[in-house]
Amino acid sequence: MNALLPLIPLLPLGGFLLTALLGRRYPDDAHRIAVWAVVASWLVASLVALMTLVHIAPFGPQGSGITLWSWIPAIGFRADMGLFADPLTACLLIVVTTIGMLVHVYSIGYMAHDPGRWRFFAYLNLFMFSMLLLVLADNFLLVFAGWELVGLCSYLLIGFWYPRRSAAVAAKKAFLVNRVGDMGFALGIMAIWTQLGTLNMQSVFAKFGAVPHEWQIAIAVLLLCGAVGKSAQFPLHVWLPDAMEGPTPVSALIHAATMVNAGVYLVARCNPIFGTASEVMVVVAAIGIFTAIMAASIAFTQTDIKRVLAYSTLSQLGYMFAALGVGAWTAAIFHLMSHGFFKGLLFLDSGSVIHSVGGEQDMRKMGGLARKIPTTYATMLIGSIAIAGVPPLAGFFSKDEILGGAFKNGFLWVWAIGFVVAGMTAFYMFRLMGMTFWGPSHVDPEVEHHIHESPRSMTGPLIVLAVPAVLLGLAVGFPPETGLLHQWLAPVFEHTIAAGGHAEAAYTFFGIDGALAIATTALVAIAIVLAWRLFGVEIPVLGLRSQPRPDQVRALSARRAMALLYRGSSNKWWFDDINNKVFVEWGGKLAAAAFWFDRTVIDGTVNGIGTVTAGAGMALRRVQTGRVQNYALGIALGLIVMAAGYLVISVTVR
Repeated sequence: MNALLPLIPLLPLGGFLLTALLGRRYPDDAHRIAVWAVVASWLVASLVALMTLVHIAPFGPQGSGITLWSWIPAIGFRADMGLFADPLTACLLIVVTTIGMLVHVYSIGYMAHDPGRWRFFAYLNLFMFSMLLLVLADNFLLVFAGWELVGLCSYLLIGFWYPRRSAAVAAKKAFLVNRVGDMGFALGIMAIWTQLGTLNMQSVFAKFGAVPHEWQIAIAVLLLCGAVGKSAQFPLHVWLPDAMEGPTPVSALIHAATMVNAGVYLVARCNPIFGTASEVMVVVAAIGIFTAIMAASIAFTQTDIKRVLAYSTLSQLGYMFAALGVGAWTAAIFHLMSHGFFKGLLFLDSGSVIHSVGGEQDMRKMGGLARKIPTTYATMLIGSIAIAGVPPLAGFFSKDEILGGAFKNGFLWVWAIGFVVAGMTAFYMFRLMGMTFWGPSHVDPEVEHHIHESPRSMTGPLIVLAVPAVLLGLAVGFPPETGLLHQWLAPVFEHTIAAGGHAEAAYTFFGIDGALAIATTALVAIAIVLAWRLFGVEIPVLGLRSQPRPDQVRALSARRAMALLYRGSSNKWWFDDINNKVFVEWGGKLAAAAFWFDRTVIDGTVNGIGTVTAGAGMALRRVQTGRVQNYALGIALGLIVMAAGYLVISVTVR
């Protein structure tokens, strides 16, 4: 049964090759091969995940793998093309292939009129191959190959509409920023090889305790660099919001539900490394929780519907990193799964909204859409409730476990900031709902009478994704900390916990866990009511409505202290301006100075030596006349000079 593993990535790879070769010739049917290839991959991945989670041989709690061939054999070095599946892999396979399949189906309708859609579906298939290779790889070098291929696909898909300058610039920005983190990842792999002589993950984890502690810290930090870049954590977070220039299905697949989870997966997979380097765990938690509150504060004031969701993604990924840093390993993967489904749902919903209003993304030019696109509204409301953490939807259980893990493991500062972020998340998501679906319509009159619900190929995936957004927490996360997901992942993390990591204490409904959950839920409820009062959000269950109050919003933002915060938030805390000043302007001047020094001093010195040598050679050429009498005269003069020199020296010595 291990032979099933290669089929999971190879099916999308075959779909990519066929679509790329035949798509231009058959543009109307180009999507069929790509979609069916991903459906087949989903079926095989689901079978492998099921067998792994219920321990059907050869798959089990400790995992099973297959080596296809020796990829790079060299003197003293070996890297196999090997694939491996364990419960952690199974969880990622479920998320990646399910959301990937639904995004492919959704794209049939969304990209129906795009002349380059054959190219779009080919890129999507290549991305699926790359991501699945990354998840299934059993050695660090193969992970790095999938890692870089994912980055390439991100570049191609963000810049899919490359005639638009903003898309081309965003693609370049994503590519360059990710290379910074990837350099650290590559150095970390080199350090692993120099210390352990192997890149096989299981061998590395088994031997890592024997590595000197300073090298343990160095390797963990370098691997973290790669994770921070790919998962868009501070300070390498700046590429993700601009990546919204790509088509909306790309935002859902790559930049919300799958690719940005690669960094979280890497840290979780390398839990024996990070668990040993406890100093780095604090750094992971600090980066994560700072990114969470920073991104949530920016989402408060954004008016582009996709950018609100982009900063929300940054914030939720920060939650996951914070969970990893405090030792709540399973809670991090739980939130990765639940977030993948409800954020994928929200992005696809935003695409449906944009599709219905003729491509408009500014929420200030929307409003009153609830009754015109009811399926999109209902599913987006479900996604918003889930991400806000309202019980009993999936986001409540996963977020509650992260906050509870931080509190019980002694990271009170992580819990306090995460608690505030929970309220901020609820506020900006219901601000989005209010500006988009309720209140008076601000849609252009030319567009308003054309508003209609999206086709079934788009609304179908929305309905399907709404199901796990509602039920996933109850299905695999209940009872908290002892549910199915915890049972599945216990073998993956038990050695790290036993080696000194934080154990996840039993959940008690009437103890501290219940009190924390009640406090968080109360804060979320207050935030929702506040957003409802300010932005006219309807609460259908209670039959409550409130008219938008733009005057109150303007009055709040005009206050002196609030005005500074508002400017900072709306300007994304000037991170892009700082980067432009430091790396583009100052960096450009430094590069120009280095170019001048290289051209003038370095090249000038080399060219000067060449010029002098050439001139001296030209002068010496005159001596070579070809006449014997001249050479005899030269010899005679030389002998006279030598004799004179001898006489002078002799007289001087006497």
